[in-house]
Amino acid sequence: MKFTIIKNKFLDGLNIVSKAISPTPVFEVLKGIKIELKNDKMLLTGSDSLVSMEYYINTVEEDKEIITIEQEGEAVISARYILDIIRKAPTDIIEIETKDQTIKIKSGKSEYNIQGYDVNDYPEMPYVSKENKITLNSKIFNAIIKETIFCTAINDQRPVLEGVNLILEKGYLTAIATDSHRLSKRRLHLQNNEDNKEFNLIIPRKALQSIQKIIENSEKDLDIFFENNRVVFVYENIVYTVLLISGKYPNTEKLVPSIFECKFTANSKILYNAVDRVSLVSRDEKNDIIKLNIDENIVNLTSYSKELGTAEEEIIAETSSEVGKFEIAVSAKFLKEAISAVNSEEVIIKFSGELTAFIMQPSDYHRDIIQVLLPVRTY
Repeated sequence: MKFTIIKNKFLDGLNIVSKAISPTPVFEVLKGIKIELKNDKMLLTGSDSLVSMEYYINTVEEDKEIITIEQEGEAVISARYILDIIRKAPTDIIEIETKDQTIKIKSGKSEYNIQGYDVNDYPEMPYVSKENKITLNSKIFNAIIKETIFCTAINDQRPVLEGVNLILEKGYLTAIATDSHRLSKRRLHLQNNEDNKEFNLIIPRKALQSIQKIIENSEKDLDIFFENNRVVFVYENIVYTVLLISGKYPNTEKLVPSIFECKFTANSKILYNAVDRVSLVSRDEKNDIIKLNIDENIVNLTSYSKELGTAEEEIIAETSSEVGKFEIAVSAKFLKEAISAVNSEEVIIKFSGELTAFIMQPSDYHRDIIQVLLPVRTY
């Protein structure tokens, strides 16, 4: 293999695929980035065996030569060293040549001869059928993940809770996440999807975080290919393959209450800021608890700390109660995250009891999103 390449294009690709590489991989060769040159393209690959990232660079882009190929081939080189070498290269043109497992890298008067890995040891990337596919606007998919991913569990004994359950059924895409203390559910009708396409996937949180970084601030289309144990995201010249979490996601329908004894509607920004201020006293406590006292168009928020003291604030809200005054203790952190996810000018919060789950939705229901939170028991 022998070629020259423009530094910044090469570095962009290396930075992206390196995100899939684990510092402690299953196989030593997975510490490396695989470089393949063939058919007027370069393919860079990084993997940790559970996820893999592929990045394509064309030899010519917009009538500008990016890569000059003298000899096709492939090599695997340490991600850590290739990134540092290319990042600090003194010129805009990088020359690379391989002989056996030695990779020679030249930039101006700098020259490196790095021992690579045996390319035959690098695992083949899994094949996923291109038949099962949906296409979503990147901005919409990013919003759906943002509205749910914060509810996934971290280091839970049930691995299924460490991902977002993505369901496609009868033309509707539903994203669900729960850590058993709270739940977020977002539903969206896909206008351009064939009704016969269906899936039920549990996508790991870390994989979705990586996708968010890739499509951040983009409004271009994202292609999603799916099968039983893998999902592939294709965005521009990036192919991201993810091993799904195996298992059955719990039935969350029974977690959403339908009968309520108290509710209030409030401006989201005013409520969020009030919760934020009151929780300054309690945020270092174990559960970051605040209490909501609801009575005749007033919501009174209070918190208490043994070390610091108390905090209290009132906000005006439209209230309705079948039980008179209503009081409930909640996690301030969870409440703020739910308000942010609903992302509406006003929120409506409905309570079924002081010790049972309550829900939050946009007050005008313009988006099919629901947040479910459990109260905190205080004694």
